[in-house]
Amino acid sequence: MARFRSTNPLDVLRWLPVFAIFLFAACGSPKPAALVFNPAPWQDGEQHVLAITDREGKPAGQLEFSISAGVNDQDEPLWVIQRTITSGGNQESITVKIDEKGFRPRASYLERTDANSVESVDAQYNNGQVDLTLNTKQNVMTVQRAQIPSDARETVTLPILVRALPLTRNYATQINAYLPLANQLERITVRVDGEETLTTPAGAIKSWVVVLDSGDAKSKAWVAQDSPHQLLKYVEGRTQTTFDLQTYQAGP
Repeated sequence: MARFRSTNPLDVLRWLPVFAIFLFAACGSPKPAALVFNPAPWQDGEQHVLAITDREGKPAGQLEFSISAGVNDQDEPLWVIQRTITSGGNQESITVKIDEKGFRPRASYLERTDANSVESVDAQYNNGQVDLTLNTKQNVMTVQRAQIPSDARETVTLPILVRALPLTRNYATQINAYLPLANQLERITVRVDGEETLTTPAGAIKSWVVVLDSGDAKSKAWVAQDSPHQLLKYVEGRTQTTFDLQTYQAGP
């Protein structure tokens, strides 16, 4: 069979964009896998305490994640995740009740307090419907109803939930995340961006570096590779606040 060989250099140039697209596809981000969680690596009574550093590198308080086992009104098992932030005399505490498997939220309650006021947000989830009750610092109550995908998880739980993902090299998935306080729904792409050994109060621990990309902000979580996959460090993408693990308790 005769082979065609062009002597026109422009013919080669015409193929360059196609070749570039091929290279980009071959070297781009991994295709997200279906969202599947492993069984919870935590247990009843687990606690993380992390030091907060602001974007200027100054100490800014403390964050505590605690997890306990519980049941819902139908006596079905669930997990209760509580996150408490203490900073500059102010405190924010949020409690989220999630399914034992799959970790979908069932209810959450956030309360912010300072020296002079309290504000709160109560969220009740029911198959893609969220009923919100908001109380402002001026003691004004409003109610709202939001519609979200039934597979959404609550945003504040993501630093904990990524620990239950099957993290490995080149892993990626996507999660719908909902923040009741802002009535905000985001599609988060979660991907493993590499490995890093972090020095912690418990010693050097090898971790997965996990990127949580919302499109307009990229947060990062450093998750221990060995069970129970502790959250070693977290950088919040929008505020560039850093959270570093200080103490960890697996449970009683």
